[in-house]
Amino acid sequence: MKFNKILLLVIFLTIISFAKEEIVNINFKNLQIMDLVKITSKVINKNILLTNDIKGKVDFISNKPVSRDDILNILIYTLETKGYTIVDNEGILRIVRINDAAKYNRTVVNETIDTYQVITEVFSVENSNVDYVSSKVRHLISSSAKLVTDKESNSIVITDFAGNIKTIKKVIDLIAMDNEKHIEIIKLVNLQASSIQAELTNMAKALYNEKIEKEKVSILVNKDTNSVMLIGKKQNVSYLTDYVKDVDSQGSLVAKSVEVIRLKNVESKNILTMLNGILANKQYKDVKDKPYVAADEESNTLILMGAKDEIGYFKEVIEKLDIDRQQVYVEAKIIEINEDKVKEVGLKYGMQGFGANQKVGLGTFSSKLNGGNDVATVDLTNIGSIGGLNIDTMKKGLSLGASLNLLNQNGAADIVSEPSILCINNKASTIYVGATKSIKTGSTTNSGGNVQDTYKREDIGLTLKIKPRISNANKVTLEIETKLEEAEETATNDQPDTYKRELTTTAIVNNGENVILGGYIKSKEGSTVDKIPFLGDIPILGTLFRNTVE
Repeated sequence: MKFNKILLLVIFLTIISFAKEEIVNINFKNLQIMDLVKITSKVINKNILLTNDIKGKVDFISNKPVSRDDILNILIYTLETKGYTIVDNEGILRIVRINDAAKYNRTVVNETIDTYQVITEVFSVENSNVDYVSSKVRHLISSSAKLVTDKESNSIVITDFAGNIKTIKKVIDLIAMDNEKHIEIIKLVNLQASSIQAELTNMAKALYNEKIEKEKVSILVNKDTNSVMLIGKKQNVSYLTDYVKDVDSQGSLVAKSVEVIRLKNVESKNILTMLNGILANKQYKDVKDKPYVAADEESNTLILMGAKDEIGYFKEVIEKLDIDRQQVYVEAKIIEINEDKVKEVGLKYGMQGFGANQKVGLGTFSSKLNGGNDVATVDLTNIGSIGGLNIDTMKKGLSLGASLNLLNQNGAADIVSEPSILCINNKASTIYVGATKSIKTGSTTNSGGNVQDTYKREDIGLTLKIKPRISNANKVTLEIETKLEEAEETATNDQPDTYKRELTTTAIVNNGENVILGGYIKSKEGSTVDKIPFLGDIPILGTLFRNTVE
């Protein structure tokens, strides 16, 4: 403490010797902050109110004299490290916490002063909306600062450190400069100003986003002078100015129009792509004659702007494209048929023509049921053989349905799946019914003798993909892809076998008709034993009372 007293004495003597020149030589080390407050008060000759005991020490090393104001700034910098600052209350400096500085500040200025204290400044914003500007600079103010806006005067009130306010004002000036409005006044010769205002307004809305302030173009008319005033971004105003002058020179606005078309069936972005393709291939003497086309996906609308005859042409194209989309409903049946059981059903119901050497088909079976012509001459023993795929139209769907139902009831036919799908004309649709199964792919034995199995996940089920195309003759062309996958457990290594049956074809059918697409042959070997109970189990003699069929 004795050292500090000696140091203070040296500082005071140095200040007095330079008092007339308004500069001081000052150096100190390990000086208590409270002592620095006292020194500053004497140097600047102002009272400083201190209500809290601020702990800490500070060093300052200077190789040249500093001004009296710099002494105050040194104190302010030091106080900031402790969460304090100085505010000026009618000539009395008061040390307060930074977070409370806005409440105590009484210095209000119209122009930023050169100080490091907290001040309140009011300034107007030119060429831009005050709320828009404040939203861009609010993050620049100090955590304890305050910023409010006044819409009526388009002004901002900020309470912050003077240096910070300077930075904020520079940013605001740059924003306002970028958003500077350009004004163009066009005196019309051939047109009435009032007649062109609506067209220009619609045009400006179509070209420029009104939600972005600097892109917006305001359009005013003066009937007395028959002139149009355009206010907005210079580039945007220049484009509209050229348009107005061009239309006025032609002496008529009738040739130009803006059309907004709301689409009912087709997405606007798809139509826009087609229209742009047409525009790219059309030749225009003047680029200004080329229509402007835009799409709004939210409202599903198209905006057309240009000569009326061009707009009429494109409207006609749009009407032809924006038509109802027809739909096709498809029902499918995936069926497995047991040839031997089909023969048994034929014998059971007394059908003729099912001899041991005769091939049995759905068409043949349906014919026997109905006593008429074959519905489809599709031989089940040949369906799916690579060289013998048949696609025959079912001209009597009820006969086919009756045949399948009878076979199903007697165990000769198994309906694996009955998917149905609704498709939009000329657009592919897919349905998948199945499950994702874990398929064992192998096993490994680690050094400890433990067996680790590896699996992979596979989709097992039915996939049906159909793309319909409706023709004028009430016929439907179907592009069909079917894939049926199965997993069958095996006795070896617990690794199932997977089977895939896949078909890709194109069929043409009338509305409401059935069609058989194809199939494949799969043979299964097995034996069936029929016996008389008890007697058939007797050794040797039991063979007389049982029958084995392979």
